[in-house]
Formats: sequence, structure tokens, C-alpha cells
Amino acid sequence: MRKGSLIIPALLVALFAGCGGGSDSTSTTAVKSFRIPVTSPPIVYEKEIRAKEKSNGLYGPELKLIKPEGTPPETIAERDVIEGIGHLAGPESTVTIQYVAFDYKTGKKLGTSSWEQGKPLTFTIGKGEVMEGLELGVEGMEVADRREMVIPPDLNTGPEVPAGIPQNTRVIIVAEMLRAQEKPAEETSSKSEEKPKEEKSSGSKKSGGGELSKAEASKITKPKVTVPQGPPPKKLVVKDLKQGSGPTAKAGDEVTVQYVGVDYKTGKEFDSSWSRNEPFAFNLGAGEVIQGWDQGIEGMKVGGRRELIIPPELAYGSQEAGSIKPNSTLVFVVDLLAVK
Repeated sequence: MRKGSLIIPALLVALFAGCGGGSDSTSTTAVKSFRIPVTSPPIVYEKEIRAKEKSNGLYGPELKLIKPEGTPPETIAERDVIEGIGHLAGPESTVTIQYVAFDYKTGKKLGTSSWEQGKPLTFTIGKGEVMEGLELGVEGMEVADRREMVIPPDLNTGPEVPAGIPQNTRVIIVAEMLRAQEKPAEETSSKSEEKPKEEKSSGSKKSGGGELSKAEASKITKPKVTVPQGPPPKKLVVKDLKQGSGPTAKAGDEVTVQYVGVDYKTGKEFDSSWSRNEPFAFNLGAGEVIQGWDQGIEGMKVGGRRELIIPPELAYGSQEAGSIKPNSTLVFVVDLLAVK
């Protein structure tokens, strides 16, 4: 983000969303009354799971239920009980989870948990290998996330409903993400080889520059930015949400990005290139943007998505910038579209 650039205030980024079906009045009532009573979820890093997982692939003790309150919505509702810092589970990712299922009405455990089965559950998102509600609920989780999801009866169906869970009933599944692996890179590269003309048009790797094709760029959508729980970090935090496969951004390159920025303390969006429908270009390392961007975007590959948590010293410091208050920690999610 450029120093002194236009900053657009926006709505608070929701940490939890659930909607009711039927009329507008019913929907409003469900949203106001329903909640999973979780406050300040702790943070667990993927490396902690790797260090403590057992030989059977499971991690830690069997998960407990936090009973939701109020009238449940007619669509899936979810809330992270623990915020994980690890690989992201996206569409077509192969994921491994451990879980326990409960009856929504009684709170009693249903079927056999991962611990009783003695193994976690592995499936690929988007292939219909498990119940529909579970597939929807785990997408967007990061490794080390613990998520509680309320699945309505119409989503409690599918070819592989976990053992002992009756179909067409409202259930609660508490799940932990143990592993998440994106579609293999060789599968992506083989598709590129089938279309050499498209590869050529997306940029010349020999010249060190490159950009996403219009078709690839059109598939990228505005991300939802979730602020981590706990106090803001004192140093720059860089996390790849998606690894790119194109050229790497280096100091001296002209880079083009799409981005969303929110305030760490309030979660409010203060600026977004998506809102202006205009990608943002600048010279990396030339001091045209805040230091956190110059440092945090270097090393990204075209096609990648990266989260930056930037302390005040690498952002606007004690200055006020539009709706950004002095000494604010900022969170950005940046998509790298091109490097020249």
C-alpha cells in the first residue's frame, strides 16, 4: 500500500457468520440468538502438531463439545475454537482431520470418533467423498485449526457419512485439521503443457518476468481477512496462504497486486484494491510503499496469496493515515498478479 494513498473504510470483517432460512424476520432472529460461546481462541502452530502426533496419525486427546446457544440457523454454522497457523485447506486440497460428532439436540456423542477408530479421516475436498456439510465446513481451515461446525439435516448426506452418524439429522462436528495438501504441482504443469499458447501469453520465464493470464486472474476472488486472536506481533509476520508457481518478486521488479487491508485491533477493512476494481502496481524495494510491503512481498511468486501482519514501525508509525489510527498494526492479504 502506498504511503498517503486513498484509504476506504469498510465493514467489520465477521469472525462468525450464520444465517437462517425462510423469511427475513426469521433469518434476523436466528443470527441474533444463535452463537457458539467461544472467546479469544488460543493459537496453535502446525509444527506443534507435527512434534506431538502419534504413530497412528492422531494428535492430543479426544475433542470436547462446546454447546451452542439459541436457535440454530438453517445453513451450516461454524466457529474456530483454536486458531491454527499452518497450510490452508482450499478447493481440491487433500486433507486429514480428526473429529468427534454430536447430536445437536441432546449433545450426546454419535458414532465412533477418530480416537475410537484409531485413525484420522483423509479425503479430497470437492470430490464428494464425505458428507456434504463436513466437506463445506473444513474448507478454509488451516492446519492446527479446531473448528466446531453445526450441520443442518439437508447437508448431513453424502456417499460417506462418518460411521454411526444418522443421516438427515442436525449434528455438530468438532474437527481438527492435521494435514492439508494442495493439488500436486505436476498435475498443474501437465495441464500447462497441453496449452503452450496460453503459457506463452502469460509471460516469458526466460526474461524473468511474467503475469497471470486473464482467465487465471478472473478466478481469484476477494479474500476474507480474519485477524488472529491475541496481542499483535511486534515483528513482521509473513504467511503464504497459497504458493504461486510463477516468477519470484525481487527488489527492483515492478509488481502488480490485489490486496485487502484491515486493522488488527478492530478487524475493520480500511483499504482494498478490490473495492476500486483496480489492481495496484509499484516498484518493489524502492520505498514507494510502506516498509512492511517492501519486505513482506519480496520472495512471493506470481499466482501466490500471502498474509502480512505489519507492526506500526513498518507501517505508518505514530502518524494518522486516513482511517488508520496512530501506532496501528495492520493485516493485509495480497495476491501477486504480475512481475516485470
